[in-house]
Amino acid sequence: MAPLSETIQKYTVPWLQGDWPVDWPQVFGQAGDLVLEIGFGNGRFLADMAAARSKVCFVGIERAWGSIRRLLKRIDARELKNVRALEGDAAFLLRHLFAPQSLSEVWINFSDPWPKERHHNRRLIRDAFAAVLGERLKVGGEVTIATDHADYAAWIADVLARQSLLQSVYETPFVHELPGRVPTKYEQRAIDAGLPIHYFAWRRDVALSVETRIQKVGDMPNVILEGEYKRGDIQSLVARMAGRVWRETHRDIWAVIKVLESYRQLDDGHGLIAVMVREGELAQYFGISIVFRRRDQLLIKLSSIGQPRPTWGVKLAVMKVADVILEAQPSLRVASRTVGNWGDG
Repeated sequence: MAPLSETIQKYTVPWLQGDWPVDWPQVFGQAGDLVLEIGFGNGRFLADMAAARSKVCFVGIERAWGSIRRLLKRIDARELKNVRALEGDAAFLLRHLFAPQSLSEVWINFSDPWPKERHHNRRLIRDAFAAVLGERLKVGGEVTIATDHADYAAWIADVLARQSLLQSVYETPFVHELPGRVPTKYEQRAIDAGLPIHYFAWRRDVALSVETRIQKVGDMPNVILEGEYKRGDIQSLVARMAGRVWRETHRDIWAVIKVLESYRQLDDGHGLIAVMVREGELAQYFGISIVFRRRDQLLIKLSSIGQPRPTWGVKLAVMKVADVILEAQPSLRVASRTVGNWGDG
């Protein structure tokens, strides 16, 4: 079996570094039906599907790195070339990485029901998700959802009833048996325990005219400040930035920027700020460097830590750090910046 570093490079998609939506035929090196499983757990269900249908391209989404690692071991051991893994929030990735009318099938097996009422807003199947799901499925494409949680099943049925692009394959919103279904490990335990399984099989039969909007990666943001300053003053200012928080909205999405830690590099005294930026479902952790280029010039840029996608929130974070320095050092001015008008994100 190949080392883990090789399987990561081979079977995962570095989606933060490329254009959105992803060019899946280029990723797989072949065109064909595209199938997505959201929340693949130990990866057996996804690997078995891929092994049985070598001409189909399969993508799995998971939050947990342990689950991704188990999937990578499975597909590497079986030498499956038609599977790729994505790590991240399923709702976000479905919206941005898949073009409208591109998916032939979507499988959602036993996602967390979040049974407590105060946690219902964390459930995957919600109105906004169902709307995007309907757009991403091609005409004739199907989504299959399985749950053993009765309350969540009723919730899912209500959500699906409110959208207009998908219709149940059956006369009822869900059924308790699916012909030919091979149960997952979790599913078999539920069946053995006598728990009824709710299977939703919904298909898109309606054609739409939807434009695919390409989101380019864009330039990495930086700001150059010029003017007189004392290096020690800037270093002290950077050291006090930890804990700073900014909140702003852009196109109805809130961006939260939080400075986690600040450091001074020992070899050259440059500053390094560890930052978290959350924009909707997307959270990125990265570093911002403050580089002393000349006696009268500062460069504020993304560091090599984290390799973030230069979204609107990331650009804003770089500018906020620059604003803090400008406010404390009025002798400085902006000489140039590559944050534009905050871009499209």
